[in-house]
Amino acid sequence: MTQTIRLGNMLSPDIDILRERNTLGSALLEATASLAQGESPRDILQSVCQSLVNASAHIRLAWMIPDNLHAQTLKPVFATGPARDYAQNLIFTTLQTKGPLMKAIESWEPVTGNLATDSVFNEVRESALENDLRSTLCLPVGRKGSRFEGLVAIYADVHDYFNVIGLDLFVAFAHVVGASMEQAALLNDLSYMASHDQLTDILNRRGLQERLRAELSLAKRYQRNFSIITFDIDRFKLINDGMGHHAGDRALGHITHLLTKQMRDEDVLGRWGGEEFLCILPETDHEGAGQFAERLRETVANSPLEMGHSRVFITASFGYATYPADGDTIDTLLASADAALYQAKYTGRNRSIGASGDYLRIHAIGNQLDQALRDNRVVPAFQPIVDLKTGKVVAKETLARMRSLDGDLIEAGHFIEAANRLQLIHRIDQTIVQQAFNHCVESIANGEKGIRHFVNISADLLRHDYLVEAMLQQAREHCEDCDVEPAKMKPIVIEITERELLHNLGAVHELLRPFIDFGFTLALDDFGSGYSSYQYLVDLPIQIIKIDGELIRRLPDARAHAVIQGIQDTANSLDITTVAEFVEDEQTADILRSIGIDWAQGFYYGHPQTH
Repeated sequence: MTQTIRLGNMLSPDIDILRERNTLGSALLEATASLAQGESPRDILQSVCQSLVNASAHIRLAWMIPDNLHAQTLKPVFATGPARDYAQNLIFTTLQTKGPLMKAIESWEPVTGNLATDSVFNEVRESALENDLRSTLCLPVGRKGSRFEGLVAIYADVHDYFNVIGLDLFVAFAHVVGASMEQAALLNDLSYMASHDQLTDILNRRGLQERLRAELSLAKRYQRNFSIITFDIDRFKLINDGMGHHAGDRALGHITHLLTKQMRDEDVLGRWGGEEFLCILPETDHEGAGQFAERLRETVANSPLEMGHSRVFITASFGYATYPADGDTIDTLLASADAALYQAKYTGRNRSIGASGDYLRIHAIGNQLDQALRDNRVVPAFQPIVDLKTGKVVAKETLARMRSLDGDLIEAGHFIEAANRLQLIHRIDQTIVQQAFNHCVESIANGEKGIRHFVNISADLLRHDYLVEAMLQQAREHCEDCDVEPAKMKPIVIEITERELLHNLGAVHELLRPFIDFGFTLALDDFGSGYSSYQYLVDLPIQIIKIDGELIRRLPDARAHAVIQGIQDTANSLDITTVAEFVEDEQTADILRSIGIDWAQGFYYGHPQTH
């Protein structure tokens, strides 16, 4: 069927209505398949406009308003088609209540209009006809009043085009569009939730990792640098535990609010985890990152958190690193910034420190150590301890060694600093203690009864309850295998370093209680190394003290000799066994024997040996 539509004395183009309807239907049906690919409701509406213009040569313009349809002033956000320039000057206000657009918004139904005959178009008629626009359809999409709503306006070059073709086709398409918009919005919500922290509403670790990968890609492509800053709240546990989790949450929100205002548009702030945050600073060199980190630090320090009638002063520590000088991968860059952050906290907190070669060295060693622990290449070396009176071996100390990929043995002095800084020391302790237990069992099986087995444990290990329990369970099983009676003293000697106890004396007895109750002997290592306190000997059930090797090396000095004699006299009165470390010659051994030192350990009696 062909229909000629006349407007006054103007002849509109002849159209075959059935063919036009079929063409439109096929085109819009094909377009629905692509709607599911839209990343947002706005993307979908933009795609809809393009699909409508492509569907028929008679459709000369389509524009859309994606949201906020109840604002006092509305203006097309996107327009497409041969007459898209016409849409640039369109502005609608709430006073224009008689126009198709406002009627469509009010009724949430499709509304048509004819630009050449309807009086509402008097002001724009001339411009509309110049652009060959004769009819329009305002089509609401989505759910009214929801954030999924939008509006599409379509213009044709045929008078009464949309009424002649029929609105059902466009309405059906609008329903599909609305469903696609809602799906896209929900997917966006899920994506946002997956990449943002619920408490602070900034990027979470996953979102930050995505941004880091993107920034690294840009930096490599355009050969430019960028920096990252890691920081965390000092003594956050005091706030979170002492004042309650609500106060902790308030503190995290407070920091986020403060520092978000300091960010440039291109910068990224996110919560890395717990009380730790991370900033990404595009096109920022090391000096610029340092200045920015210091500004952030000052902002936090000078902005107390108001909590009711009190003010809580908060500080934070900052570490920063720059690509590519401090790392050319995300992992190495983060490791450098983390090392700098650790140094900032280790040296007093409330400061900002940049990465340097030393931090890179520490993390390089730390990475080697981590892999060695995974590959079971952290192995024990055993050094004999002798009775100075009899010269017989009475004990062995189990020392940590790292075997390189080439098979070389690396002494603990090479990796212990990295282990302490990167909090790997408890993993070393766990590995060495397990192997010390195994060696103890083997020694007993080989007839070496009465030999003590010394092993070092750190305060870091003691704080891991599950590791302590696992160690004790293993010890119970070994004791059963060796027929060691439960009530008897076990052959394992636990060594704790004075420096480990210095800040934990109040709690250390409770931390050590599981080992003491099980029957392990407690030894205090490095006694006399500068932090000595005889209070340890009063408060802890110490049975052995190991005198610091540096003090033993100064034995020829009369003052050192007197100090060592004083330590021995105290040990005698408390029935404590003494062990001298770093004994390297016969003369030293003779002097120690004359002082009354019980046991000795050092190269004079044997180097640490692996088996």
